Amino acid sequence: MADSSTQRTKVKHAMINRRDFLVATAVGVGTLALGRVEAQNARFELGIGTFTFRGVSDEQMIEDLKALRIRQIELSSPNYFPPAVKLDAIESLRAKLDQDGIRAVSYFVGEIATQVTLDTTVTMAKALGVRHVSGWAVGNALKMVDVRFTQEGMKFGIHNHWFRGRRFRYESPKDLLKAFATVSDTVGATSDTGHMASCGYDPVDALNKLWPRLQMVHLKDVQSAGDDKDVTLGTGIVKSREVIAFLEKHGFTGLVAIEYEGDLENPMPVVKRSVAFAREWI
Repeated sequence: MADSSTQRTKVKHAMINRRDFLVATAVGVGTLALGRVEAQNARFELGIGTFTFRGVSDEQMIEDLKALRIRQIELSSPNYFPPAVKLDAIESLRAKLDQDGIRAVSYFVGEIATQVTLDTTVTMAKALGVRHVSGWAVGNALKMVDVRFTQEGMKFGIHNHWFRGRRFRYESPKDLLKAFATVSDTVGATSDTGHMASCGYDPVDALNKLWPRLQMVHLKDVQSAGDDKDVTLGTGIVKSREVIAFLEKHGFTGLVAIEYEGDLENPMPVVKRSVAFAREWI
């Protein structure tokens, strides 16, 4: 791979931290059946959450995905978050992905709190060709998402999250299960193993509790609870090997997207090791 100064072009929002972005916007604003079958040795799809590549150009991201032999992604990049995302940008990215045999099966949008954001999300998801969206909504907004996504034949996975200095609505399995009790099974869980551990919960236990509504998994590892320092899979507190074993034992066939939120400009060394770790234990 060529020198990063020539290959890796910083995108406009490269230095955006997802936590900062989502905190700032929260007040204002998928093979995809994502199904599961009870079968031993079922294969889930190993993919990437593209927030991993937020510090490089789309072109470099695609080259990195090809080098990793990753063919399915969740689009979760700051340039494509509502409400600022543009339809022509989504259409252009999809064309690039299609050209190289990479398919987006899920779209991460953060919080859906308004009708405008909901409408934008559905429009962009359709343009991207996905039938699954990850993010969160609260109260009446969650019910609004449930109704609309059910009408559209789409799924919505609530993403658990750890935020520094504040209590987030969806941190624990209990938080998610309480929300699920108010909506149809259109709404389920996009379970982030790293954030679950950051919040002090056992990711394997969380997957077990969320299993009936589990739609997608963000596979990441963190150094310690009470923080969100990402590390190579298998080197932190997440018990990533046990997570993979649980998903295989229970026959999960949805997308399992590796995410690494560390080095903005050169995430590949850690991502390569993480992909190799996951493939070793699948």
